[in-house]
Amino acid sequence: MVAVPYSKGCRACVQRRVKCDESRPRCQHCVRRGVDCPGYQKHLKFLPVNTPSLHKIHHQDDQNQKSKKPRQPVAKPPAHKNNADELIAPSLVKKAFATQGVETLEFFIDATVPGLYYTYSNRVTENWMAFSRRNVESTLDPLLWSIRCLGILHLGKKNHDPHQIANSRAMYGRALHGLYYLLKNPKSARSDSTLAIAVMLGVYEMLDGVTPQSWLTHSSGIATIIRLRGPEAHRSGFGRTLLVSFKSFIVADALMRSEPCFLAEPAWRAVLSAAIQEDEAAGKASWLGNLAERIFIEVAQCPGLYARARGVVVARVHGAEDVDDAMRRGLMHEAVLCKGRLRRLKEELETGPVGENAALEPVDPIPFPVAQKLRWHVLHGSLSGMALLDQIVVLVQSDRLRKVNSLEGAAFKTWDVGAPVMTMNGESRLSNGLPVWPDQLALSMGMLAVKGISPASDDEDAEDAE
Repeated sequence: MVAVPYSKGCRACVQRRVKCDESRPRCQHCVRRGVDCPGYQKHLKFLPVNTPSLHKIHHQDDQNQKSKKPRQPVAKPPAHKNNADELIAPSLVKKAFATQGVETLEFFIDATVPGLYYTYSNRVTENWMAFSRRNVESTLDPLLWSIRCLGILHLGKKNHDPHQIANSRAMYGRALHGLYYLLKNPKSARSDSTLAIAVMLGVYEMLDGVTPQSWLTHSSGIATIIRLRGPEAHRSGFGRTLLVSFKSFIVADALMRSEPCFLAEPAWRAVLSAAIQEDEAAGKASWLGNLAERIFIEVAQCPGLYARARGVVVARVHGAEDVDDAMRRGLMHEAVLCKGRLRRLKEELETGPVGENAALEPVDPIPFPVAQKLRWHVLHGSLSGMALLDQIVVLVQSDRLRKVNSLEGAAFKTWDVGAPVMTMNGESRLSNGLPVWPDQLALSMGMLAVKGISPASDDEDAEDAE
């Protein structure tokens, strides 16, 4: 450190420690004494301050020289080097990742759920890709993570890259953590963005779940959110897109849990029916799409009828006497009426103009390859629903006539429901390595969850059950 003298006198007066008169060019004290005045220029003096003493420094140098063992270099982690974008505009990096995630999501959709997506993409006000691009600059991190985790999962499975798959799971975890806090906030719990995050994470759980049944827990939560939002929140806009994207999974979940499906309630049926009329008014009507919606409205009643029939039989087995004949007859009557409506819609589907030589107009705005796939799976769903209703009628009628001891061990073995393990075309995996059943389950209106029912079943089999 530099030490600067404070006195303004000449150097001779400073050394003698007397007051200098500071005369120029030489002070009068030096003149009277007869000595040369050294002047007023001051020399700078350097002093070590807050540093080790020279003795200590020399001592350490001696110790280092005496040491025979050389010091091993310490490995340091590589320092992160910021690129120009991060230094000048950090938001550019986040936006670039978000844009990349949105475009990767499109690859995921085309490879994994093309049937579900393109059945509605031209009929809804805002489809998934439009919603994702609109929110590419969103500050809602869970939404961006949920979009990216699906696209990265697709790339990881397609490229057989375990690192990409691990990254997608990490993104899924971040999105799930963010969803937890969104659901705790009353202002965001019922928003479109929150439900969109839940739907995307639910689809991820189907494709890369911890267990084959783990997606049911997520599906039940999504159904709860949709129900709490109410029918009017899903009448139009992106709310309708969210409903049609997950409604088949809600039916399948209700079947597997032996619970009624809330989509069969009058208010929800009215919203689903109104969507058909709104499509026609907007010029987006599709003959096949409208027919599929009408079939779904009937299929949505099957879980409730199933749950009621099972309740009647279980109560009878356990000796309950509160199940009267009027309840059984009412249940059978509802099942017969529902099956009749399904049969008429199925016949209309079978005779409709969807074939290789058919004009494209009746199936617009659904792309023709998707329309063929949709028709096939909707036919499967209607046949499965009819067979399920047949079994309800047979079992409830048999329960009315049998004794309690004759029903021991009867647990709906012929029409039990379980995990959606059926593969319709003999293929369990897609080209990107992901399971094929989510898209099939969506197009079959959730009826793929019914075991042992095949679209190749003869129509007479369903009619003979009457």
